[in-house]
Amino acid sequence: MLRLLAGSCRMSDAQSLARDVTALTELANRFSQNGRPEEASELLLLALRLDPKNLSVKLSLAEARSQQRLQGGGPSRSVKETLREGLRRNAIDAAHFLGLAHLYAEKGENARATECIEIAKAKSLATPSTHKLHGRLLFRRKELDNAADELAQALRYNPFDREVSELLGRTEYERKQYEAALRATVHAFLLLNEGDEEGVARLRRRIQTLKQILGWGNRELGQVFRERQDHLRIAFDRLEWHRERFLEESGLAAFDTAQVHATAPQRAGRGPLDMAARLRRQKPWAHLSDEQVFALTAAVTEQVHDAGDLVFAHQSPGGDLYLLESGEVSLQRTTGYGTFLLGSVLPGELFGEAGFVARHDHAADAVALAPCQVLRLDAEALAPLLEEAPDLGVQLYWTLWHSLARKLRATNDQLGSFFSTEVTPESFVRLRKQPAGGGGSAIKVEETDKIRLFREQGISRKELATLTAFSREKRFAAGASLFQEGDAGTEMYVILDGRALISKYIPGAGEEALAILERGDFFGEMALID
Repeated sequence: MLRLLAGSCRMSDAQSLARDVTALTELANRFSQNGRPEEASELLLLALRLDPKNLSVKLSLAEARSQQRLQGGGPSRSVKETLREGLRRNAIDAAHFLGLAHLYAEKGENARATECIEIAKAKSLATPSTHKLHGRLLFRRKELDNAADELAQALRYNPFDREVSELLGRTEYERKQYEAALRATVHAFLLLNEGDEEGVARLRRRIQTLKQILGWGNRELGQVFRERQDHLRIAFDRLEWHRERFLEESGLAAFDTAQVHATAPQRAGRGPLDMAARLRRQKPWAHLSDEQVFALTAAVTEQVHDAGDLVFAHQSPGGDLYLLESGEVSLQRTTGYGTFLLGSVLPGELFGEAGFVARHDHAADAVALAPCQVLRLDAEALAPLLEEAPDLGVQLYWTLWHSLARKLRATNDQLGSFFSTEVTPESFVRLRKQPAGGGGSAIKVEETDKIRLFREQGISRKELATLTAFSREKRFAAGASLFQEGDAGTEMYVILDGRALISKYIPGAGEEALAILERGDFFGEMALID
């Protein structure tokens, strides 16, 4: 009994000591980041006295002293140079610790190897080699779950490492995660050299075995191959794109010879890479990540039009989205009184958004006023992309709603230009003097009634719960004003019962009715978006 208590006390003391060392090191790092290396060094010395064998503390102390020497004399450095020097030193330290970890691993000293790996990770977070070695050590010790996590991280950092993908496939197989094992094995198979006949035969047998275990046919297996091929293609194109940008920025583009191009047969035609670079230059996609831009290239086709060409016709089937890359396009409609200009599209602007969102026919002709290049996003090709990547769908529709809101406001501003300015009718002045939301009184509506209304609009279960919980109910008398043009837009409205008139006062023409809305219709959303 006494021995157990003593052991417990020793364990508690060790844990307390580790916490003290960690707290001192974190405080020292804060001092170091704030340009106070002298105080940081003192704290790290104290931590080193508590734990003399702690390599991480020793390393931090060396950095603090180096920073202290830099402050003591020599030419001053900019923040950028200091950060770059710190990153360079960290990368060198990480490489040294990784090399030491390899030596320990070869000697079978796994505990020391793991300690060096953890320090290397802390020094250089996005280094695949550290995760690769750690995954191998964990695989040998049969810690399969942790090994799978480390190997998957290594493959994310370097998707072109065949050894990692093959070992990940073996790990997932032993974990009985057969679908993940098949995906990793196919990934390794695609990275094999053409002359590696032994490797081809080995991985082909594994793929066939996993296919039989899963009970899959050729269709399911082909889908995995296509998914892995797309993943590798996007990774390759992304690196090539960054390579070209680096060469351009550093003035080395002239050295990008034909021999270099010949080493990358995937670049023949420069399709996805060239299209991704063109999309990246356009303002509507500036907020998308590189991966999202590359995903869009699968749905984009280029159209070239001469002046006077019809990009699309009034009442032709809508659904596709258009981006004007160069030139100018006119949106117009022909009536019995002549052709009326509805708007112009300039380079970098979207058009066809309403047809894409609502899937209805085009409301106008789109005519090229000058030779132009148009990038068309095919709706049918976009649908599976948005289904697989909901984040991309959110970003895309947010861009579309902003574009539509700007055009709607521009159209409203132009309405007044069709009429001469006259005296505002007295009835309209009286209406404008009413406070926004005048006549509205709070009421209580049963949640079941609200859920029934939202369900009629095809809203999902999660959206139903959110709207029902956060909506507030008001009743307005007939003729009351809910809000007026120019008021701050802070709310969106859904009609539960009754009807609402949306109107606009046009100088010289009076009040014009724009729409009459009934149960289930909503309004006020444009002010929230824009």
